[in-house]
Amino acid sequence: MNNQSEQAILRSRLFESLVQRYGAVLIPGRYGGDFNNDQLGFSEVDGEVTLLLGLKILDDDGGLQLDNSSLGPHVQYSTSWLKALVQCLKLDSETIGYSMKIEAAMSRGALVAGVICMNGKSQEIKMLRVAV
Repeated sequence: MNNQSEQAILRSRLFESLVQRYGAVLIPGRYGGDFNNDQLGFSEVDGEVTLLLGLKILDDDGGLQLDNSSLGPHVQYSTSWLKALVQCLKLDSETIGYSMKIEAAMSRGALVAGVICMNGKSQEIKMLRVAV
């Protein structure tokens, strides 16, 4: 049973809204570490695949922390995490198409990784690009 807090539910709804605003689609599932609510958005334009991870809350200094135990013992957006993500997505007929597109984009260097995050104090939303 997934007992999400009210704040987690609100952050999920915000992320889903932002994914749509960016012209992406939501990939079903959760992709963070234990007790983490991270979701993924997917967009493909002219052969370039963009993954959007979020919603992350920035720390008091504006720092971003990617989970270091996500989809097993992997740091989010690391090569091993991306490979684990592709394998997980291949297990479901609803997400297998995403896995093939992500894998192909990785092989040709056309994968763009972004994190949608929010400043906990100001509620300002940012999208940060992550090198993969």
